Amino acid sequence: MCGCKSSTQPVKEHTVNQADSTVTKESSTPAARNMPKSTVPIPKQLASVKALGKGSDLEKAFATAALVYNTYAGEDGKLSKAEAQDLFQTQFQNFIQGQETKPKYKEIISDLEENKDGKIDFEDFMILTLSLTLMSDLLQDIKKVKTTK
Repeated sequence: MCGCKSSTQPVKEHTVNQADSTVTKESSTPAARNMPKSTVPIPKQLASVKALGKGSDLEKAFATAALVYNTYAGEDGKLSKAEAQDLFQTQFQNFIQGQETKPKYKEIISDLEENKDGKIDFEDFMILTLSLTLMSDLLQDIKKVKTTK
């Protein structure tokens, strides 16, 4: 936004919730609606979870997935279709790149669109993320990474 009066809207901020280390914002501007609700960077949120101080890489990866989900989820703790699409386009673009024309990708997205309540809970989000990962071309590149010297 340019900062002029016609392109800015007041933003209503909520307080930090120490239990899950998120900060939420609400706004009526289209740009603000597409932004994640947390202004606390994910690495800082992750660092605030003391139990993960000596956690494994896998534990930190799953904790990061949960924090990203919480950052994009609505007040009900679920993702709307728009929130899910925004999350995947901004946080998972390298995994979904080139998949848009594949039948399996279209099937997964179609299932998302047919969700009866239009919301995605964390369990469904993880299943969806895993499904998109498994069909990704990037996963094939990751499998080829050298793990030994």
